[in-house]
Amino acid sequence: MMDIAVFSDIHGNHSALQACIDYAMGKGITRFVLLGDYVTDCPNPQKTMEQIYVLKQYFETYIIRGNREEYLLNYRKSGEGNWKKGSASGSLLYTYENLTDKDFNFFASLPNYGIYEQKGFPGFEYCHGSPNETSELLFREKRNTKKVLSHLKTGVLLHGHNHVQDTYIYRGKKAVNPGSVGIPWYHDGKTQFCIFHGNGKTWEEEYVQLDYDRKEILREFKNSELKTYAPAWAAVTMHTIRTGIDLNQTVLLRAMRLCEQERGVVKWPNIPEKYWAIALKENYIDLNGKEIPHNEEG
Repeated sequence: MMDIAVFSDIHGNHSALQACIDYAMGKGITRFVLLGDYVTDCPNPQKTMEQIYVLKQYFETYIIRGNREEYLLNYRKSGEGNWKKGSASGSLLYTYENLTDKDFNFFASLPNYGIYEQKGFPGFEYCHGSPNETSELLFREKRNTKKVLSHLKTGVLLHGHNHVQDTYIYRGKKAVNPGSVGIPWYHDGKTQFCIFHGNGKTWEEEYVQLDYDRKEILREFKNSELKTYAPAWAAVTMHTIRTGIDLNQTVLLRAMRLCEQERGVVKWPNIPEKYWAIALKENYIDLNGKEIPHNEEG
């Protein structure tokens, strides 16, 4: 028997990650697979990076790169560019400014895809989005998901990116998404990961949803420059952490639409904060990520 803890989409939420690590270690687990998107969206990314370095140093850990790590690396490689304070790109800029050369070198050293091979156990593949593209979304029943599964070298793919904890089987091939550690969707915002149980013949996933100290990470938002850099984006992120309901794309698209309607043109990241504020209010979210009381019918 072998057990492996699978963590994905941490997004800088070190409070949630610590709860997942503690739970896994309480089960005697010493093997970890990390599926990318370690930072961005939450304050103090250096705390999350330190946790990852500790896992890497003391345990058998398999780590690949997510699309957020690629964003950061590409921004650095291009000589930096158009990220600026404001809710469109301020969270990325804040994260970028709070990382070190060690972090960037670490991201650059990571592969985008891996195959786990251990004598006596069937192999499995792991990636962030898909084996070929870190930003590809694999949702069940979708044509691209079926195509990816049909081309697997093994019988199982671990993937993240879409934050939906789910198993999908197509023609005997299995896709397993452990859910998001740091910006969890559904399950009332409980942090999510999975434990992979290997018995020598198959791998079976056990999904975990945990309560954790959300007050700690929300308090850090309150005292962080992230709220100054990206006020509305931070608010939407806090709202997701509080509720498990993801509205970031809804708010982003609405802010863009409002900007386009009034100015005739919209180009990310040049979306003035006033449009974000309206989009937040329309979705009943205040600047602390709390629900604004309202009548559902009204």
